[in-house]
Amino acid sequence: MKLSKFLFSMAKTPIGDYIVGTVFESHSKVLPVKRVFENELVVAFYHPKPFWEKHVLIVPKKKIKNIVSLTQEDMVYVNEVFKVVKDIVSKLGWKEYTLLINGGDRQEVNQMHFHLCTGKEVA
Repeated sequence: MKLSKFLFSMAKTPIGDYIVGTVFESHSKVLPVKRVFENELVVAFYHPKPFWEKHVLIVPKKKIKNIVSLTQEDMVYVNEVFKVVKDIVSKLGWKEYTLLINGGDRQEVNQMHFHLCTGKEVA
């Protein structure tokens, strides 16, 4: 998974912003990640640099920079994220979990994404 860690660090650059949005929107199948779920609206995969024992990222397959930039048309993607969270939690049998979204300076990658986590913090 060294390639995925490299790609994650690249995502923090200005050119990375463009690439990340494009990859998630049009080329998510090429991402070298361990998928938990994928459909035409979202992709969910284990975080390449987890902060918790079990840490899944859920990313809309549309260029959406952050929660502040959401439009009404984007809500179909957000709704799908919540459906996928429900399915993942049930499928993996998680009894407790946290779902969060970073924003502002806390958001390291300019593609809206959700963190679904359980277990102890590892970072």
